[in-house]
Amino acid sequence: MKKQLFGYYLLLFLAFAISVLAFQYHREKRYKANLLNTILNDTNEMVFHYMTMHHGSLARMDSLIVLFPYKDERVTVIELNGKVVYDNAVSHVERMENHFTRPEVALARATGSGSDIRTSHTIGRRYYYHATLFNSCYVRSALPYDVAVTSLLSPDNLYFYFWLMLTFLVTAILFYFSNRFNSQMQRAQDDHDATIRRRLTHQVAHELKTPLSSIIGYMETLHDNPTLPAERQQFFIERSFAQAQRLNQLLQDILLLNEMNEAPQAVEMELLCLNKTIDQVLQDVALMLQQKNMQIETSFGGEVWLKANPMLVYSVFRNLLDNAISYAGENVSLRIALTGEDDTHFFFVFSDTGTGVAAEHLSHLFDRFYRVDKGRSRKTGGTGLGLSIVKNAVELHRGAITVSNRAGGGLEFHFSLHK
Repeated sequence: MKKQLFGYYLLLFLAFAISVLAFQYHREKRYKANLLNTILNDTNEMVFHYMTMHHGSLARMDSLIVLFPYKDERVTVIELNGKVVYDNAVSHVERMENHFTRPEVALARATGSGSDIRTSHTIGRRYYYHATLFNSCYVRSALPYDVAVTSLLSPDNLYFYFWLMLTFLVTAILFYFSNRFNSQMQRAQDDHDATIRRRLTHQVAHELKTPLSSIIGYMETLHDNPTLPAERQQFFIERSFAQAQRLNQLLQDILLLNEMNEAPQAVEMELLCLNKTIDQVLQDVALMLQQKNMQIETSFGGEVWLKANPMLVYSVFRNLLDNAISYAGENVSLRIALTGEDDTHFFFVFSDTGTGVAAEHLSHLFDRFYRVDKGRSRKTGGTGLGLSIVKNAVELHRGAITVSNRAGGGLEFHFSLHK
C-alpha cells in the first residue's frame, strides 16, 4: 500500500514535470531561433539601408559585410521576381538559379520574413537562412549551420537542471510524507485488525463454549452415573453426538472463512455447470424441505457455465437454502433464478415467502455470528456463519450481494458471480 501510494503521486509529479520540461524546451528553442532571426534581420535591414543610401548600388557592399560580427556570414540580394543580383559568397551570380521558390523567400513573401535550414544548391554547404522582404527586393542573410550556430539555437540547460533538482526534492518530500502517512494508516489498520481479532476471538470462544459445555455436561453425567438406564445413557450419547457435529460444522465454517480471507489466491477455479451444482444442493436438502413443507422453484433458461470453485459455489446456494429452511418458517415457497447477465457476470435472485426480518437487522445479516433471535438461532443448530460465508464466497468470485425484505413477505437476495 505504501509503495503504491508513493508510486502514484510520484508518477503524477513526473508526468507534470515532463510536460513542463517539454513545453519549456520548445519555448527555449523558439526563443533562441527568434533571437538569431532578430540578429540576421538587423543585418538585412543594414544591407537594405546601405543600398538605399547608395541608390541601389551594390558596388561596395563587400566593404560593409566585413564589418559584420560573423566572418562567414553570407548575404544575398534577390529581386522580387526571384533573380539573384548579389551574393558575397558567389563570384558569378548571373549563373545562380532563380530563388523565387526558396523556402525562406516564400515565407518572407507570405509573412514579411522567413527562415530555413538546408544545404545550398549553389555552394553545397549547409546554412541557416533568414530572408526579409522589402519594398523592392529580398535581402537574405545566412550563417553556416555548424557547431557555433547549433549552440546559438540550443536551449539553455539551466531550466533543465532546475527541474532536475526540483524533481529530486519533490521525490524526497513525497517519499517522506507517504512513509509518514502510510505509517499512520498502518497503525490505524493494525489497531482496527487487533480489535477485529479480539472481537472475533471472543465470538469464536463464545460460540465454541456452548456445544463444548453441553458435551462436557452430558459426558460428566454419564461418567458420574454409571447405573443410568440404557435408554437414558443413549439419550445423553445422542445429544453429545449432535453437539459434536455442531462443533465440527462451526470449526469447518471458521476454517472456510479464514481460507477465503487469508489466501484467496489459493482457491482453485474450474469450469462448472451451475445447474448440476444446484441439483446436488437440492438433493442434499430435499428431506429438510419436505419436513418444512417448502416448495422450491428454479429458473435458469438453460445450462449456465462459469469458471468458479465448486465447493464455494455449492456453499453459496446451500447456505442460502439452510438459512431459509431454518428461519423462514413452514409452508414457504422458495425461488432460485437467473435474472440476467452481461459480458462479465451472471445475476441471480434467491427469495422466500417467509417471515422476513426487521429492517434494522438487514445490514447485519452478513456479519459473522450475527443472530436476529439468539435463542431461536441456537435451537436450529446454526453456526451464525452461513450468510457470512455466502458474502465472502460471492466476493471471492468477483461478485456482489445484497439483501432486502420482499414486497410480499420474506427475504430476497440479489447477487452476481463472475463468468
